[in-house]
Amino acid sequence: MDIDIPIVLRQNITLVYDSLDLQTIDSSRLKGIMDGKAIVMDTPDMIVSLRPPIIIQMGDRRIRITLQQESKEIGGLPLWEIALKCHQLVPHQSQLVAYGFNYDVGATVADGNAYTITMDPFVSNRQRIEKALEGHLVSFIPRLKFKRGETLYDLILEPLDEKQITVHLNAHFKDNTLPSQDQLEASFRQEFEYLVSTLPRLLEGDG
Repeated sequence: MDIDIPIVLRQNITLVYDSLDLQTIDSSRLKGIMDGKAIVMDTPDMIVSLRPPIIIQMGDRRIRITLQQESKEIGGLPLWEIALKCHQLVPHQSQLVAYGFNYDVGATVADGNAYTITMDPFVSNRQRIEKALEGHLVSFIPRLKFKRGETLYDLILEPLDEKQITVHLNAHFKDNTLPSQDQLEASFRQEFEYLVSTLPRLLEGDG
């Protein structure tokens, strides 16, 4: 199956804590992470630091560092470095319990039909479903939750038209310690490469 990923729509690293008291976060230090040029909005429920194309969101026991700029590859800006700097702002009484990577990409199907290849490998009895629905099944949006080693994954495939698929992958690591910056970067890149290599194999079906 020939599937090209010409564009990365969004890249994200999320840190999860057992608790996160926003009142203990130093907003001036948060602003300094982005060379002091970020706009920081501080509310009781959420702290947001914005310096396009990077947005940092703190709230709901999480710190989310997101690159909202479309690009042809990952790593245009060092999300792993920013994530570690954000983690250093969190007081010691808050314990990291997990972290994760999120990738949203646009995929192009060179041969075949996007609606078909996201349906056929996952719908074993289309006729039965259509009979129950009393209608024609136009598209199917698979969501696969699975585990490799100790890493949990959440993969969503959404066909947009006959040639375009939007793909979301979350890789979730249950760990109370963040890796070093180099290790975090390497892992972030490796999980993306896993997505790129797995997608064609997943959608090639029995043929």
